[in-house]
Amino acid sequence: MADRTDRGVAPQAHPDLLAWLTERAQRFEQWAEATGTPGTWDFSPQSLDALEDLIRSQYDSDAESLTARRGTFLQGACWYIGEVVCRTQGAVWKFEPFAVKGAELPPLFGEANPSGIVDDPCVGVPGEDTEEAIYPMGAVHGLFSTEDELGNPTTQRLSDLLGDSDVCDEEEQ
Repeated sequence: MADRTDRGVAPQAHPDLLAWLTERAQRFEQWAEATGTPGTWDFSPQSLDALEDLIRSQYDSDAESLTARRGTFLQGACWYIGEVVCRTQGAVWKFEPFAVKGAELPPLFGEANPSGIVDDPCVGVPGEDTEEAIYPMGAVHGLFSTEDELGNPTTQRLSDLLGDSDVCDEEEQ
């Protein structure tokens, strides 16, 4: 299992982000073993197809994945998705939630259903706005979308996150 010496974390990141990334990295081999296919997780773009199949086999809707978003499996899956993007695209992890001046920043993966609150990390080009970043948890929920914002039929794939070559071209959530 590959490991990076560069943490790939944006310098302006929320203080909980580094702890979350460290915990996910330390538990990665356990997570990989628990999937039943530990040899699959090599951080290659192709491994996202296997992860997508695994996610789709465990959940039937975005509501189910939303309910399970703080569980060990989806936490590991989101970390893995982000790491694939970071390692293949040169992205960095970010968690830059908005807080009113003087207010406490929202916690990482807070409430079970945080209406209108971004509380999960993203990956994006260093120095770029998080509006242009990829949100792994949003990508997981998006796997169950059957139509786009205009009502047109759509099928979302995790491999779509890698796009042609630039992280900035993708938006999630």
